[in-house]
Amino acid sequence: TIIGAGFASGKEVQIFFSRFGIVSFLSVIVAFVLFYFLIKTYLSFGNKFCCNNFFELNKKIFKNYNFVFNLFFVCCYVIVLAGMFAGVYEVYSFTVNHTLSTIFVLVTAILCAIENSGGIKFINFVNNIFIPITMVGLIVVSFFSFNSEYSLTLNFNFVTSFKSLVMVCLYVGINILLSGSVLIQEGCKYNLKSIKLASFYSSLILCFIIALFNYVIILNSVNTNMPMLTLAFNNGNLLGIVVLFCIWFCIYSAITSLTYALSGYFIKLFKSGFISNLFVITISYVISLLGFTQIVEVLYPIIGVLGVLYSFVIFINYKKGSLKK
Repeated sequence: TIIGAGFASGKEVQIFFSRFGIVSFLSVIVAFVLFYFLIKTYLSFGNKFCCNNFFELNKKIFKNYNFVFNLFFVCCYVIVLAGMFAGVYEVYSFTVNHTLSTIFVLVTAILCAIENSGGIKFINFVNNIFIPITMVGLIVVSFFSFNSEYSLTLNFNFVTSFKSLVMVCLYVGINILLSGSVLIQEGCKYNLKSIKLASFYSSLILCFIIALFNYVIILNSVNTNMPMLTLAFNNGNLLGIVVLFCIWFCIYSAITSLTYALSGYFIKLFKSGFISNLFVITISYVISLLGFTQIVEVLYPIIGVLGVLYSFVIFINYKKGSLKK
């Protein structure tokens, strides 16, 4: 759920980290602490209260007002899904024309609806095979991009540091909001020791990759819609095509996770997981026509603020133990 269009393409790293220069590496450390703390909180919450998703959780927390918060989650998820589909189009527009790029987006949507019909176990099975492979491909691109005539320069001041800190909080807020539903569902399957280890290593791996992407984006002064894809093609067309498919699968995996989380909301209406997934995908695709950069730069930070606030509510309720199984 975290490694999606914005992450794998390097666009999120560029917006929330790299543009602040050298101070962004301190932000990566802050991101690690926040990711660890929040992933552990959400998994522990799921372990303690055994909620299947955010919608059940909202019912427990907000009682009669849960409909409002469920609608809020639906809107946030649909906006991010729109960013994912816009990301698919952006990836393929590097090499093919508008028509073929649109066809690839539609094929992605159909594959997603089919995979989600197999449930969370099938989604995890597919992701556990391909996500490590695709991330290795992106890490390889980063190491190829170390050879540069540019060098890092110190640009440290209070205002930049403060802005960087705010943006990293928003970044973690976005991602924890998107992954929270899956984390809550998965939390009941593990003991507290496993939850701590999973939270630590997940956060460590994520932030290592963020730091690596951040380094090469700053080093090469990349400012495009798909920074990692740009760097890949700079090192040769073959590597660029390989990375193109790596980024596509990262986007695809996030789309399947998010649509699966949303299907629980619409399945009562449509009585079919496949049809509810297609409904969500259709709405998201229409919004994706706004464009990848516009969605990531304008709408994602707004979702980040809401994610931070919601996570605060989750933490307070968890510590108070105010919810019952």
